[in-house]
Amino acid sequence: MNKYLIIIFPIIFSLFIPIYLVETDYKFRAEVRELLIDFGLKEPPTRPYSESDNFPIVYHALNTKIKTIIPDELNSNSKNIPKKLVIPSGEYTYNGNTYNLVDEGLYRFIIPLEKNEQRIVFDGKNLNSLMSAVAWIYSHGNSDNSKNFEELYFKSLNSKIFGTCGTISIWIQEILESNNIKSRIVQTLTLDDWNTYDNGHTMIEVYHNDFQKWILYDLDSNVYFSKNGTPLSLIEFIDAVKNDNYEIHILANDTALDVSNFVAKNNYEYAFYAESVFANENTLKIWYKRVIQVPMISENEFSYFTTNNIEERKQMESYASHHKFLSVDEFQSKFYSNLG
Repeated sequence: MNKYLIIIFPIIFSLFIPIYLVETDYKFRAEVRELLIDFGLKEPPTRPYSESDNFPIVYHALNTKIKTIIPDELNSNSKNIPKKLVIPSGEYTYNGNTYNLVDEGLYRFIIPLEKNEQRIVFDGKNLNSLMSAVAWIYSHGNSDNSKNFEELYFKSLNSKIFGTCGTISIWIQEILESNNIKSRIVQTLTLDDWNTYDNGHTMIEVYHNDFQKWILYDLDSNVYFSKNGTPLSLIEFIDAVKNDNYEIHILANDTALDVSNFVAKNNYEYAFYAESVFANENTLKIWYKRVIQVPMISENEFSYFTTNNIEERKQMESYASHHKFLSVDEFQSKFYSNLG
């Protein structure tokens, strides 16, 4: 009897294990099901859905808000969406539906698993709407740094752009210029000890007719700045950072970092460091303390800077031969006259 038990028990146990795994282990059960389907012993599952059930999604993004756009009845007078990034407000046809794009800002058109498109609606009413739209399109990274303006432009019709501060500043300046908006690229440098990766910053100033002044935008961080309700220029921001006396205004709540492909030439990943900068307003202000120390604006062959400190002047001039010093009054007169 004992002999039979010794023989039968392992057989029963070996049969019990697969049954137990099928009942309790999802991965094992899935592997068995796929194996049976491969051998024709089981019919493949029929799904009650397909890609034809993926309806278009259209939404409007402005600053920190997202709003779904509901299609109107098809209007024969509506226009097809132009193959250009910045378009006027109006009624447009997309995938057989009419959408009334009435507000300035970024509009995204999505057919899941098929295609994405995006357009900026701008009628010249609110410049911050245009800057917000660009901020939504752009995220900090470097995978698109090697692309020229035309390549970035056509990619932006269907995709986000990933670049560093210089890339985005050059790109947005071209867009602003094509819409007859006066702008210029501006820079800052640190006077702290230099490292090999983070010694300054590149941003863009835009001349606002409403305020009759230049206003600074850091689209690399999706923000602009103000003090006592008044937007700041570069030279005003320099002083505000020194005194920690300014407010930050968010232009977009998009994904801030391209962490999947933000790598150096030696394959070092910048993600850990970048997240320490962009984590929140406090970490961003700490970073500004380091990189926003001396203002610099390039014109022709020179990069003009200003400071009230003799030692800082010598330090800046030692960095590069094209760094040209101006007194604060000269700098103000050259770059911040009322005429812009």
